[in-house]
Amino acid sequence: MNKKPAQSAKQKPLKPVYLIHGDKKLIDEALARLKKRISAQFDLDFNYDQFNGAEVSAAKVIQAANTLPFMSEKRLVVVKNAEKLSRDDAGQLAEYAEKPSEFACVVFVSNSANKTSRLYKAVEKTGEIAEYSLKILNKSPTVWIKEQFAARGKLVSDAVARHLLHVVGSDLNRLATEIEKISLYCEDERIIDPDEVDPVVTRSTEVSIFDLSTHIGERNVPKAIELLDQLLTQKEAPLGLLSLIARHFRLILRTKVWTEAGRDSRYLVENLTGEGGKKLPPFVVSKYREQSRNFSIEELKRAFELLLKADIALKSSPQPPEAVLEDLVVRLAV
Repeated sequence: MNKKPAQSAKQKPLKPVYLIHGDKKLIDEALARLKKRISAQFDLDFNYDQFNGAEVSAAKVIQAANTLPFMSEKRLVVVKNAEKLSRDDAGQLAEYAEKPSEFACVVFVSNSANKTSRLYKAVEKTGEIAEYSLKILNKSPTVWIKEQFAARGKLVSDAVARHLLHVVGSDLNRLATEIEKISLYCEDERIIDPDEVDPVVTRSTEVSIFDLSTHIGERNVPKAIELLDQLLTQKEAPLGLLSLIARHFRLILRTKVWTEAGRDSRYLVENLTGEGGKKLPPFVVSKYREQSRNFSIEELKRAFELLLKADIALKSSPQPPEAVLEDLVVRLAV
């Protein structure tokens, strides 16, 4: 049975095409809201398709969008990882977006958006572009964390929120998981103390690398070795750990060079990029600036010589990987 449109006066008209990008957690929430909104107006039981941009062809997406909806007035077609579409497929979908089907709502989901791409421009003209990130929402990560706890009936201080951000990292999906765990652990308590966070949360590998670097910079070999052993116990791949340590020291070196050249914090936030060229959150950049003070340029150059030797040893030496990494950490810290 067809569902009659019941559009709220507060809602904007439904667009034929969308391109949404930003943080995965916030994107997933936005998609859920859009799907709920469309489900309230139209029957999606037989009129919903989801594709992966890394695998699907443009022809298949366009075919789904142009298929007449079954016992409904609209179809919803979602293309995740749209940034992984081939150039040819992206071009064909841009052509579709320039003249979209009146029977479909097509949503392109991407981690980032290329404003110069034909697909972006086509969606911007006939549909809507939306970014979902804490920056766009004008929220700091700590404010978001406190809101998530409040939604579960819990109160946390700024200090607790910052500590959680430190031990878990800035990925909102991981943070949401850890917030849920803490809330369940403290089921009978409304106010959560800092001491109740650490026994529950799972520290992220990236955050552990930050701490490892701190111990190395402080020349605290026992603490550095202890943390390395914890990471290896968690079954982290030795080569993967080496890659993370190398990337971390590369960012410290960039920060050190730019800081000594007189660059300010704003410049660092704009230019210090992590994996995939993504900008790092300001609080992460601040940590790199703090850690860069623990090393001289010469020490950082030496660190890369040691990292290269460790890479060769892990790939060719009969020495156990654990021993290679422990030797690296000791040499970096002395």
